[in-house]
Amino acid sequence: MDKIQLLILEDDPVWMNGIVDFIEEEEDLTVQQKAFTKEEAFKCDYSTVDVALLDINLTKGGDLSGLEVAKHLKESGLDKIIMLTSWEDPAIILEAFDNGAMNFISKSSYEEIPHVIRETYLDKINIRPDIFNVIRNELKLERKTRVLTPIENEVYRLKKQGLTNNEMADKLVKSVTTIKKQLQIIRKKLNESVL
Repeated sequence: MDKIQLLILEDDPVWMNGIVDFIEEEEDLTVQQKAFTKEEAFKCDYSTVDVALLDINLTKGGDLSGLEVAKHLKESGLDKIIMLTSWEDPAIILEAFDNGAMNFISKSSYEEIPHVIRETYLDKINIRPDIFNVIRNELKLERKTRVLTPIENEVYRLKKQGLTNNEMADKLVKSVTTIKKQLQIIRKKLNESVL
């Protein structure tokens, strides 16, 4: 039986050893290559890899270089990518999809990893309900914001990022009064009571 060949990117040696041992217990899966840093991952030979399991957050301090590796793999022709994460930030999830991820698995759900690997290998994607909700909400928002002008979209985006009216005025080189007026127009168009 041919085994599904895996590349794993994980910077925590304890977690790496644990997940490798766990995966190697499966008859149809084998860890072909391991990388602890994005630089090591960039040097791997992807021609022998079927599925990549990438930790999003490397260096244990918020470095999202797993996303860079996903993009690099996708550009190199390896498109079966699973992001291993404890992150639930919608922006990070969407960026991971933009960079080539096919699926996500939480580190707290490690027992599901073999199943998710097999599904990804067969191009069968079963997105977790929480990830599906992020995508659905983003599509709803995208549909709603089509009614906004380009500058209104920019004001809306900045407000959603948490910028104050003064910060937006500085960034967009507009007066605070103009920003307030644009927010009122945006509220009316989107029927949102709070921005």
